[in-house]
Amino acid sequence: MYMTHYMELLTTTSNLLIFMALPVVLAETAAITELVILFSKKSSKTLSFVNKLSCILGAAVFLLIDLYIFREVIIPLSENSGWYGLIDKIAVGFYVLGGIIMIALGVVSLNFFGEFLGRRLQGGIRVGLLAAFLVISHVAMIAGMADPRLDSDYRILTEENAVSTSVMSEHNPSTFSHVHSH
Repeated sequence: MYMTHYMELLTTTSNLLIFMALPVVLAETAAITELVILFSKKSSKTLSFVNKLSCILGAAVFLLIDLYIFREVIIPLSENSGWYGLIDKIAVGFYVLGGIIMIALGVVSLNFFGEFLGRRLQGGIRVGLLAAFLVISHVAMIAGMADPRLDSDYRILTEENAVSTSVMSEHNPSTFSHVHSH
């Protein structure tokens, strides 16, 4: 099966929990509670606490994930020309960008800029960051689920090596193997 590095990362249960379930639950909790707070007539300390906690924990989780992705995925793939093409880079890059947005949301949630920004502007920034996260993370998911062979550079990057080493592959392109060299 042909898949991006984004999807390869999610193929084990532990990775699925760490890289998808945990951060998405925290981000969705932040988004939902932010909307409820925004449209509520009266404030709820419990809801505000859950919102702030999910934002800060989401930021911490994404900080660790982004550092890991940079160290273990982006740098090695870039050094070894291991990317499967532009779709692969978009999937991983947008996933990391979503993490950066959540980290920014965590910083805003810690109220570092509270007096400078004011409550209303800070709320607007929080909603904007959450909206940006939702869009960016969905781009990452869509690109991550795409077949990397849709990219015109894919064959050059991965299947060209299989053609040169297999005479049979030259006659039947469907026998190409998905070579992973990380």
